[in-house]
Amino acid sequence: MYKEAMQLDSALKHSGIKSPLTKLAHDVPASKASISRWRKGLRKMDSDTLKRTAKFVDDWFYKYSAARADYGTLSFFKSNRLREGLFAAVVNQKQQEADRQKIQDAAFESAAVPPAKRTEQDWNNLDTFSKEFPEEIGADITELLEWCRYTDNDPKQLIAQFNKRLGG
Repeated sequence: MYKEAMQLDSALKHSGIKSPLTKLAHDVPASKASISRWRKGLRKMDSDTLKRTAKFVDDWFYKYSAARADYGTLSFFKSNRLREGLFAAVVNQKQQEADRQKIQDAAFESAAVPPAKRTEQDWNNLDTFSKEFPEEIGADITELLEWCRYTDNDPKQLIAQFNKRLGG
């Protein structure tokens, strides 16, 4: 099954659009059969089709999560070792946060050392944090989108309010 299949299916179910298959088929354009195959994960969407479906459903979580590695967007961590569910997700998140904090602390210490005096370990600390930092941002974005979904908030409004306060 392709990774965007579950997200498209969920986005269409929660879109509030009457007859979403018919309207999406018209807007993309694509046949209802193609859309059905995308939702079931029997066929993969190309990048342009993914963008058009994301624009149609107007679901931030879909836009972000469906566009992972194949489309140049940050990926999500998924563990085959952990059970699914809120508790497992919280346990995993707490452990990842603790690990990231240790990596960040070491990198910040190393960044404070003048470049000419950095050890190999300092350079490794900086490199490790540079790779880990985008993952942290991805986790925060995911958390915001899930929070908005859980509390019935529109992330666009929250982001617009933030930008207005920030002046951006």
